[in-house]
Amino acid sequence: MQFLIVDDHSIVTMALSLLLKDFDGQTNTVYTANSKEDALVLADQYGDTADLMILDLSMPGVEGTSLMEEIVQRHPTMKILVMSGLTDQHSILKVLQMGAAGFIPKSLDAGLLTAAIRFVLNGGVYIPVKLLAEAQRSTFLSAREITRPSLESVHLTERQKDVLALLAKGAPIKRICKELNLSEGTVKTHVTAIYRAFNASNRTEALLEARRHGFDVAL
Repeated sequence: MQFLIVDDHSIVTMALSLLLKDFDGQTNTVYTANSKEDALVLADQYGDTADLMILDLSMPGVEGTSLMEEIVQRHPTMKILVMSGLTDQHSILKVLQMGAAGFIPKSLDAGLLTAAIRFVLNGGVYIPVKLLAEAQRSTFLSAREITRPSLESVHLTERQKDVLALLAKGAPIKRICKELNLSEGTVKTHVTAIYRAFNASNRTEALLEARRHGFDVAL
């Protein structure tokens, strides 16, 4: 597997690199960045092949979620797990709405961190229960309902369904190309069509809408 780690503290990138290089008994590749500029270079270079990016929101020269917004805009299908010392509900809900595969506080212990990464790699969206009260989650879901179109039948071609199934498994673009024996341009065209069909702007929204419309996708 291929991991990208973005954090301005070298001790954090070193610790995560050690954890991920042999994650789940595999020999994995890990690339790190310690600045906004290097993070964008990393995303542009490996955004279509990386299995997961672990992104710190609090980088020098970065305001709020602006770095994640830029990365998502450039690489809307890349799976991003946000890691931050900021654990307020507003920050958590905002990154989830932007399509993050999850949010982990920097205070999370190693065991839970490993479980969160594994959960996200398997297609889940990790939400720290202790940081999100049930009422606040309900508020978030209600806000999403207000902006959703009316529930109606969504038609996907068989090939688009194949791509959707692999997206649900957390597969990056390169892996989908290999699994389905399709060119990168063709896969990206299918992904764009899927997003359009579900009125989604990122992978998480597309999967949530697909499940809501009765498609068999795991979250």
